[in-house]
Amino acid sequence: MTIQEEPNRLFDRKLRKYEDKIIELLLDIAQQKRANLKPSMISSYLLIHEELTQKELKELTGLSMGTISTFLSVMTGAGSFIEKRRIPKTHTFVYSFSGKLGDLTVKSLEIAVKSIISIDGYLRNTILKLDKLDEQGKKGAKHLSQRIAELLDSFAYYKELFPGLVKPLEERVQKKQIFQKKAVSEEVKEMEFDQDVYVIEDDIHNQLAALQMFSNRDPLFIKILGLFITRKYLTQQTLKNNTGLSSGKISQEVNKLLEDGLIEKAEVTDKGKITYGASSAGLILLRFSRSIINRFTKWEKTIGDMKLEFENNRQALGNLKGYNQIYKLLIFLIETLSLYKKSISIMDEVLNDL
Repeated sequence: MTIQEEPNRLFDRKLRKYEDKIIELLLDIAQQKRANLKPSMISSYLLIHEELTQKELKELTGLSMGTISTFLSVMTGAGSFIEKRRIPKTHTFVYSFSGKLGDLTVKSLEIAVKSIISIDGYLRNTILKLDKLDEQGKKGAKHLSQRIAELLDSFAYYKELFPGLVKPLEERVQKKQIFQKKAVSEEVKEMEFDQDVYVIEDDIHNQLAALQMFSNRDPLFIKILGLFITRKYLTQQTLKNNTGLSSGKISQEVNKLLEDGLIEKAEVTDKGKITYGASSAGLILLRFSRSIINRFTKWEKTIGDMKLEFENNRQALGNLKGYNQIYKLLIFLIETLSLYKKSISIMDEVLNDL
């Protein structure tokens, strides 16, 4: 059998600056999502080129063949966006996003909803266990049960909100009074858990980290986010004790959460001790989604300028290899950004009402 020579799918070098800028954009958003940058780099190049072999991905990303192979094995798993097919009469596989480019936004939102549904029953059963522990007088059981109840209430809202992001504005879910305002006189106090309650809390964090919507995310970020979901109020020292991270790393992570509006400084004592808080267990996820969209909007002018430049230079660039793929992706990014921007007002109505 004759082995055919593999076609080269890499773009013309004259388009490299545009390709590099889009990669910079996609990785910036991935960083805001707290995603692992190596698989994010692989998926970003696949998004631009539409299909690539492992050899081509190695040339583009600079990653080793072993690293690329490992991540692609995970990325082509069940429920993934990535698929592979063998090139006829070769021993080589080519990798690509499954379905149409325009369907990616819908698919990502479907994953978020499926993740919520998948953990719903587990959380409800966990509340029942905590209620029994509360009857036994176990410290922290009632608090954790209430935080999970807040999370479940918010999930009911998200199951309508996320699919609504791709609907016309008039058909989208309206704001609901699910997220409770913080009581003015509420005491800012760190919670202590008995061992039985702590074990349940740790399992909740593991379940959240295993959700498909959090796959490819920094596990330490998910751990810290999970602690704020379950504990509500935390100091940097408590975070250090629970994660084993250094003081410098904890400070860095907390400052990032503050910057993104996911937590707040709930109390600062006369001696300078700071207690950080996440007022609602469910609201923190909405704020996280809002921070990602906000990062995306910062690229709006860059994307628009690139599209205009492509159109103005079509005669010079139009026949170059990769022109059509890059232009199509720019259109997709503009349309996706437009969808998300229209949904910011819905999110902000909820956030500003608290």
